[in-house]
Amino acid sequence: MNYLPIGKGHGHNLRALVFDKAWLIMKISIFLLLVFVTAGHAKSMAQKISLSLKDTNLETVFSAITSQTKHRFLYSDDVVKKAGTVNVELREASIEEALDQVLKNRRLTYRIIAETVIINEEGAVGVENILLAQQTVSGVVRDANGQTLSGVTVSIKGQPGSVATTNAAGGFRVAVPTDAVLVFTYIGYQTREINVAGNTVFNVVMEEAVRALEEVVTTGYQNINRRKFTGAATTLKADDAQRAGIPDVSRMLEGQVAGVAVQNVSGTFGAAPKIRIRGATSITGENKPLWVVDGIILEDVVNVSNDQLSTGDATTLLGSSVAGINPDDIESFQILKDAAATSLYGARAMNGVILITTKRGRAGVAPVISYTANLTSFLKPSYSQFDIVNSYDQMSIYAELERKGAINYTSLINAAKGGAYTKLAQGLVSWNPDGTPAVMNTPSSRREFLEQYVYANTNWFDALFKNSLQQEHSLSVTSGTEKTQMYYSTSYLQDNGWTVGNRVQRFTGNIRGDFQVNDKLSFGLITTGSIRDQNAPGTLEQDSNPVTGEVSRDFDINPFSYALNTSRIIRPYDNNGNYEFFTMNYAPFNILHELQNNSIELNMVDLKIQGEVNYKLPKNIKYNFLGAYRYVNTGTDHKITENSNLAHAYRAGTTYGVTGRENSTVAQANRFLYTNPDDPDGLPITVLPYGGMYLTRDNSLKSYYLRNSFNWDATLGDAHYVTAFLTQELRYLDRMQKSFTGYGYQFNKGGVPFLDPRVIRRDVEANQVYYAVNLFQDRYVAFAANSTYSYKGKYQLTGTLRYDGSNQLGESRTARWLPTWNLSGSWNIDEEAFMKRQSFFDALTVRGTYGLTASMGDATNSSLVVRSANTTRPYLPEIEPVLNIENLANSDLTWEKQYEANVGVDAQLWSRRLQVTVDLYNRNAFDLIGGLITPGIGGEQVKFANYADMKSRGIELLVRAEVIKGANWNWKTQLTNAFNKAEITRLSNRPMIWDLVSNIGGAKVGFPHRGLFSIDFERLNEEQGVPQYVNEDGTISNNVYLQSTMTDYLRYEGPVDPTFNGGFFNTVRYKNFNASVLLTYSMGNKVRLNPIYKNSYSDLDAMSYDFLSRFVLPYENLAPGIADLRTESRLPGDQVYNAYNYSNARVADGGFARLKQVTVGYEFPKRVLKDAWFKNLSVTLVANNLWLIYSDPALNGQDPEFYGSGGVALPIPRQFTLSLKANL
Repeated sequence: MNYLPIGKGHGHNLRALVFDKAWLIMKISIFLLLVFVTAGHAKSMAQKISLSLKDTNLETVFSAITSQTKHRFLYSDDVVKKAGTVNVELREASIEEALDQVLKNRRLTYRIIAETVIINEEGAVGVENILLAQQTVSGVVRDANGQTLSGVTVSIKGQPGSVATTNAAGGFRVAVPTDAVLVFTYIGYQTREINVAGNTVFNVVMEEAVRALEEVVTTGYQNINRRKFTGAATTLKADDAQRAGIPDVSRMLEGQVAGVAVQNVSGTFGAAPKIRIRGATSITGENKPLWVVDGIILEDVVNVSNDQLSTGDATTLLGSSVAGINPDDIESFQILKDAAATSLYGARAMNGVILITTKRGRAGVAPVISYTANLTSFLKPSYSQFDIVNSYDQMSIYAELERKGAINYTSLINAAKGGAYTKLAQGLVSWNPDGTPAVMNTPSSRREFLEQYVYANTNWFDALFKNSLQQEHSLSVTSGTEKTQMYYSTSYLQDNGWTVGNRVQRFTGNIRGDFQVNDKLSFGLITTGSIRDQNAPGTLEQDSNPVTGEVSRDFDINPFSYALNTSRIIRPYDNNGNYEFFTMNYAPFNILHELQNNSIELNMVDLKIQGEVNYKLPKNIKYNFLGAYRYVNTGTDHKITENSNLAHAYRAGTTYGVTGRENSTVAQANRFLYTNPDDPDGLPITVLPYGGMYLTRDNSLKSYYLRNSFNWDATLGDAHYVTAFLTQELRYLDRMQKSFTGYGYQFNKGGVPFLDPRVIRRDVEANQVYYAVNLFQDRYVAFAANSTYSYKGKYQLTGTLRYDGSNQLGESRTARWLPTWNLSGSWNIDEEAFMKRQSFFDALTVRGTYGLTASMGDATNSSLVVRSANTTRPYLPEIEPVLNIENLANSDLTWEKQYEANVGVDAQLWSRRLQVTVDLYNRNAFDLIGGLITPGIGGEQVKFANYADMKSRGIELLVRAEVIKGANWNWKTQLTNAFNKAEITRLSNRPMIWDLVSNIGGAKVGFPHRGLFSIDFERLNEEQGVPQYVNEDGTISNNVYLQSTMTDYLRYEGPVDPTFNGGFFNTVRYKNFNASVLLTYSMGNKVRLNPIYKNSYSDLDAMSYDFLSRFVLPYENLAPGIADLRTESRLPGDQVYNAYNYSNARVADGGFARLKQVTVGYEFPKRVLKDAWFKNLSVTLVANNLWLIYSDPALNGQDPEFYGSGGVALPIPRQFTLSLKANL
């Protein structure tokens, strides 16, 4: 500093006194010597001074003199005020000549001591006397990890300006009044105040701002002091939610936040869990929370609803919008739950909001390099977990099938699928090269052939799963000054795959800069990107058949699904160690071979560029601009080689098949062959004589987001605090999907396609397209205003109004534009005078909210949508282009809306070591959107309309406590509980039986958003063991018409979604050791057991132990029997046994308790690291998904969260992780 003023009217404050201890002692000594002996008349040897200043003040003059000499000035603020303006003209003047002219006629005196100039008023107490009343204090400033902090500002409370700044080693030394209060401020850290009180040495520890997050609520628009916040929100530090070995951040919230339910319907990377905040709000909409990262809404690449997440379709790999975020980049989560907390998001926040705040640079810190390594291994599933018979019991069941005529060797020769018996039947009519039969048709030969499979007892989990290694490495650099703070990070994830055919690589990068141009202007820039390369088993879309009551998927090779559904008599390798092939889709099949020849490759690039500008306008108005551009491109390549079972299925029965011989029986039955309408009596032919298929699907997203905001706040007097906030935002989003089916692609011949023109003809005749381009355009604009009033910090009242408009809704003004609003208030009871006389509560707040929120629901377009197509006619010359009406215009299609009331209580006790939060809410949703079946007049059979209403209510409880707080021991605990109950009060559409009995449930008036219903199983037929039910007419029958809308005779089992869920989290620290345990639990829902019953079975099918207690003899009331050939021929349809899968006999309770995570860690002492490169080093062992403590025994090993739907879906594995963290 160039001048050192002491304010007489400010408690003898030093405005900028920065001397080291030796220099200060020397000055004082010289000063005393000169005052009492000869000082005051000595001549200085300073440099010559030249100045030309007009109408300026003394402070400017002194600064100018300091810039030309080595002299510094000591003076009081009153000196500058009383001197007024001065004019100075100096040429080559000495310091004394300059001071004489400047101070002339101003009743000021000066003294020069060494290179310090002391300015006094005539007759006033000298500054030198004030100096003698100071004391020198020194110390070091560190962060919570013991790292020194440079650039920390040291000032005296109540005085403007600083008196010191810490040096590179974090040290400071300054002279201050003996009764001063030192204030330490630093960007990114909490301000510290320390009373000097005669002490001279201080070790100051500053806490990061994140440690005070619970005191601030971040809404993505505003940062609000929690004491003035009136909504329901939960803050979660990333360190508390860290799940080492779980790379998808959406799973970090499990069991951590009251009211947030996380259901792991698929554990495959990229497939999001089903997340609900306070239950469902829409019947057909997504029901997913809104993800916001650093103030920017994170749009989904593809819209995958919560219900669709359980299908296992390939698009679910893109279901998680946050799969590209590095968990180590996250600073904190903020979950906004009620209408007050989400009000500024208006018509996008009906399902709640999850805000992610990422890490940023720190001011004054030398570059800190942080490294994290997570090495994870997965355990294979075990047959002891599942209800699947061994090969010996399985063969005994097949033997019964043979005795009952269900296994017929003649029909098995040309069967669509088959195992050991089918292989035997084919061997009986096959010949070895030497002319002998492959299998002799004698009882002993047949028995000998089958015996090799009786004891095979194949462990498909061992064959298809791996104890693989997943490695995740993250590297970040944090640095900054007062003006510039930077954060850089990158990460690499490689997962070699829990199963054969699965593999993931992910790269992420992040650069964040915050820049303070001056005291008014600041700006920030963020660039983030991720690249993902992923392999998965090939899959086609799931098919739900309401006629037969089956959910199936052609060519499903999901390893978990295959292991559950394939008989253990089937072997992956023959006696010679080669792949052993059986029959599937009339063609040879081996699961390991198929996984090599039928796969999906997904490539994803996600880039976001974000900028922010903040400017302080006059009158305490702050302007903020936020803008972002995001580009995402995904390419999904489904490669089906010429050697795959799928390709061979398209040729089976023709001369192009594996056998090279035409088989008319197979050809007539093979649905993958093509029948030429010009030759209806001819045999079906193949349209894929050579090569395989190359299916591509590309999804791209481009989005722009722009927001302008003004914020004003003021404290009026001592009692009134007022804020006002205005914002405008614009969203521009384009989604494009391209698909192409490449027929005849010859992978073994350099990718040269062999295109049979008949395949194009087949697609044209079937009105199927082999390529398509779909563009979805979303345009969105919103305006919002918010204001808060607080009286003495006791009473707060907040109001918000937002106006949203979207091109996805009806064109009428009342439909397209929607105002949402909210009124809320809070009462800080602990601020009342009567609370000051008690010590039980440290803080106590009551909150209340009522408002209107909204969502677009399932609306995609309200305008007339017409698509070109071809007529469906049998002969090619008759086909002509037509226009099909996809959606009629609906100008009145409007937003899904919801009124919500919330009452909450926040309490802190036990010296703020115990926190309790309780929230009660009531919701009334209306104008919910869904498909409404119409008579079809106008060309649209299903019309999207606002057709339903729903109400829900719930209660949430959060308890946090620091049970033990000591130097060596620390124990923190957290309990979260939530209850939610919903009921549909209006539903214009009538569901079918099939809609209500599936595993995801259905919607019906008077029941929850997704209720699980069952066909009422009455009894088994006494003679045949065939199940009988109460059908749609209320009569007992073995036939149920699943497409009927007469659902009154179905049995209601319960909701599909849990009504109660929670978590119990504990962390314990002893010296350098730490441990944590997370328990999660839920209850109140029902689960449909996996379908296992059919009209007929093949010798590929695995069976449950229930089949060992099956109906065998008349009048046995056990599990349904296996239909013999005669019984099967008399059944009215495939739905007879399939219906049993959807009966009340196949339902279990969905409640469970799970030991979700256990960690044990050690942090190396700093004395050990003293001579190493590390500032901090810790190692942690983590076990995830360790133990399913409780589930309904009726589940027989079925995971209560996982539907087992095949495709790309996998359950959550049991895994163990070694985590290493280091700071350099």
